[in-house]
Amino acid sequence: MCYGISIYLSEPDSLNKDWIQRAAKNGFQYIFTSLHIPEEEGFSFVEKVKWLGKTAQDVHMEVMADVSPASLERLGLTFEELPQLKDWGISGVRMDYGFTAKQIAWLSHSLKIGLNASTVDETQLVELLNEGLLPNQSEAWHNFYPKPFTGISKQALKDRNELFHRFGIRTMGFVPGDDRLRGPLHEGLPTIEDHRNIPPLEAALELRALDTDKICIGDPNLSEDTAKGFSYLAEGTVPLYVSVNKGYEHLLNSIHTNRMDAAQYVIRSVESRGMDTVYEPDSLSDEKFERGTITVDNKLYGRYAGELQICLETLPVSQKVNTAGHVKKESQSLLKWIGSGQKYIFLD
Repeated sequence: MCYGISIYLSEPDSLNKDWIQRAAKNGFQYIFTSLHIPEEEGFSFVEKVKWLGKTAQDVHMEVMADVSPASLERLGLTFEELPQLKDWGISGVRMDYGFTAKQIAWLSHSLKIGLNASTVDETQLVELLNEGLLPNQSEAWHNFYPKPFTGISKQALKDRNELFHRFGIRTMGFVPGDDRLRGPLHEGLPTIEDHRNIPPLEAALELRALDTDKICIGDPNLSEDTAKGFSYLAEGTVPLYVSVNKGYEHLLNSIHTNRMDAAQYVIRSVESRGMDTVYEPDSLSDEKFERGTITVDNKLYGRYAGELQICLETLPVSQKVNTAGHVKKESQSLLKWIGSGQKYIFLD
């Protein structure tokens, strides 16, 4: 899975540079920027674009730029000169409207191409391919939707992903941020409407489950904890912020894997059965194990002693099972995405 961020050229360079550097540090691999947003005025686009390309190259991130015919005028380039963007540090362009199929196909031989995943239909896609579009140089990018209730449905995104995958083209979708939301509406920038008010990590995991290949943060920032969480997602691990009871501090920063034969009611750690720790029975202070409770089987459980589990539903307590801690409220929505063979890590 590949993760990216959005950079808006009207933002101060200092804020953009800080976000790019933090993103690179946390495993983000590419940058999306738009060259035809109405609010993006009052500065030299050529200087800004070259600055962005150089800054991205310094941290080994790619840049995809949204372009339109009007963008070319602001950049002082003709269509035939667009390949020069590579010299500015721009890896590819997302082409939305105003360009012919022949032009887009021609450009795919020089730059990476982003198609509009939400509007290009199968007939148009076949025409592009017949004109020579290179699938391995192309991606299908969904839109983001600043206005509430205008985002697309999960099923619509899944259907569009399936269309492009049939032709060997990867897809990308946006999730909102959770820190500084982009104006003028400040309502988040998701692709799927139902993602507008949920944590970015949860939205990203659902986009992944809907077979989206690349995920981009639409808004211009993330909180520190969320950015750190994405560093684990980039490595294929779901981050869970937890509180642990005394005596179980060794569980923090430990990576576990849900069993391939995933249980219905609990997440069972593959790794815990191989650990040497022997747990004495603790005093049963809980009347039940709530969803998100982290448990370990104590020595009374015989051959299962030492097994670590996370409760997915409210379960009865047992003298054979100790409470090791709890998944914090902000991470409990991520539990449903820890399926068979999924790795996860406990963070403080």
